[in-house]
Amino acid sequence: MALSVAATASMAFAPTAAVLRAPSSPVAAVSMVERSSALPFLKKPPALDGSMVGDAGFDPLGFSTTITELGGDLAYVREAELMHGRQAMLAVVGWTFPAVFGPIFAPAGSDISLDPLVAQYQLSPAVLGQLFVSMAIAEGLRAQKVFDPNVPVGEHGFGVEFAIKQKWIDTPEKLATMKLKEIKHCRLAMIAITGMFFQQALTGHVYPLT
Repeated sequence: MALSVAATASMAFAPTAAVLRAPSSPVAAVSMVERSSALPFLKKPPALDGSMVGDAGFDPLGFSTTITELGGDLAYVREAELMHGRQAMLAVVGWTFPAVFGPIFAPAGSDISLDPLVAQYQLSPAVLGQLFVSMAIAEGLRAQKVFDPNVPVGEHGFGVEFAIKQKWIDTPEKLATMKLKEIKHCRLAMIAITGMFFQQALTGHVYPLT
């Protein structure tokens, strides 16, 4: 009788299975959080679902989340990214080519600087006027494509149609591959032209070009 009472008392103070079981729900919740493939130590932005070409979940400042929460459209943001990237690619070529081969459109005997930050102020008013008018016309035509919901993002009637006609891009897979290559080159060019600008402005040259 005494032994049974002692056993019962000891069992009353013994930890139950529920107490000994480690809490599993927080661990499971942490493991279920989807991480950005570009920045694995950050959560994947909810607005970047991988539907756009080149989407690697890179948005450390949360711009995509803010834009979508305010009712914005990520398609317009991608349009802006492509446009800036294409301009950056042209800028890198325009910066590099004269530094390597010299000015090609400068009048004979003119003293046009090879420093783009200086050369832009050496252009005549007539040339500047032509540039601004050309840019205004190009932007007006581009706006008709950008705000047309039936036009795919980034397709303005150049390049893609010609490539399809020439059978260079004859499958959706090839088109997706080319779009991925373009967005990667766009991002690289934007980083490159920013570095070239600051290097030229701070040191007076861009190594190893000048």
